[in-house]
Amino acid sequence: MRNKDITFLLQQANLGDRDVLNDVYISLYGEIKKIAQFQINKLQTGETITPTVLAHECYIKMLKQNSIKMKDSKHFLNCLSISMRQLLVDIYRAKISPKRKSNAITQNMTDVIGDADIDFKILELDHLLNKIEKINSQCAEVLNFKLILTMTFPEIAQVMNLSERQIKRIWSQGKSLLMVLAEDKSSS
Repeated sequence: MRNKDITFLLQQANLGDRDVLNDVYISLYGEIKKIAQFQINKLQTGETITPTVLAHECYIKMLKQNSIKMKDSKHFLNCLSISMRQLLVDIYRAKISPKRKSNAITQNMTDVIGDADIDFKILELDHLLNKIEKINSQCAEVLNFKLILTMTFPEIAQVMNLSERQIKRIWSQGKSLLMVLAEDKSSS
């Protein structure tokens, strides 16, 4: 299915025909499973959840939320990716409950995205991204595209209808926000 067809179906869903989301899901299923596999590999919660289960669980969760208005396939995939990250973080949190805290994995964000100038624990990143969403949704969106979906700057620019230069500027602001919020948290 072409991008225009998916965009049309998402417009129909935004108007109230939520059943068409199944067609979008089926059309993008290959990409959705790749994102699920990526999330599982990068977050390494130690769970045996499969990409198929993760994709289906998050899609069902997304279907239950009537307030989400999706613009296009990238926005749809981004929403699913965020949902996947949240589910995996919840699984990880449950796993490191007070009983098991001594065995907790302390994986750094540097390990996850390979960017030496960003060094956050997985749970810390989730918390910080939620805070940034409240402060500057555009920065949060770029951070999610870059850190979670591992999109390139040109891809993000295309999805957000901005220039690559603007995206790089927003990325820089977003990283700065991450650092400031992390510093505030550590000094508290």
